[in-house]
Amino acid sequence: MNKFDKIGIGLIAIGFLIPFFVFMGSIIGIPIFIIGAITLSFGNLKLKQKLLWILTPLVLFYPTSKAVYEISFYFADIQKVDLILPADFKGTAIIIDNADFGQKFDKKNKREQIEFNESGIAFYPTELKLQSSRFRVFTKQKNGDLKRILLSSKSPDKTQLLGYGKSSFEIKNNFTRKYIPYNYLAIGNDSIKHFESKEKRELIELIKKGEIKTVYNIVSYKKH
Repeated sequence: MNKFDKIGIGLIAIGFLIPFFVFMGSIIGIPIFIIGAITLSFGNLKLKQKLLWILTPLVLFYPTSKAVYEISFYFADIQKVDLILPADFKGTAIIIDNADFGQKFDKKNKREQIEFNESGIAFYPTELKLQSSRFRVFTKQKNGDLKRILLSSKSPDKTQLLGYGKSSFEIKNNFTRKYIPYNYLAIGNDSIKHFESKEKRELIELIKKGEIKTVYNIVSYKKH
């Protein structure tokens, strides 16, 4: 093994590792890897050994990057929630956050378990950034088992996650307007135009009338 072998192997190793530890590291790592492979080709190692040093990192790159991604998300300071809907739920479920009524949610594997009532309504005590969170959607079967609901583009099942995001209720009070933000997710077959429960419609009307009101995004029941 001469200096070309050592330098080439070193550059290949650096080029392989940089993408896992540096933001947009592939832009730096790929050229270094290519330079390392070219340098190694001038070395004294046998062709079989050179190919092994070059091809092994290429084969390991995808599974290694996937493992690093999963591990980093597991330990990252990011919201991780499981949204659990009733069995056979179809329609638009809503989550009103910053609504601290003393509710508590269990945690499993560092994931908060948010259960919706039969009407597809849930209150969350702090801010929930659904679109930037690591969330999963389930329906809770009658036997207690959880069935995963996937995005329509990834799901072979009839019941799919059709969409999710952030919206708001508008409250008009004399000459002022207030907007109450909430997260939503639509579950169904091929359309979100499903029957919405009477309880959900009543809840929305109470919010709009101010019976359940938000001040600076804090939800509280109006005292009579």
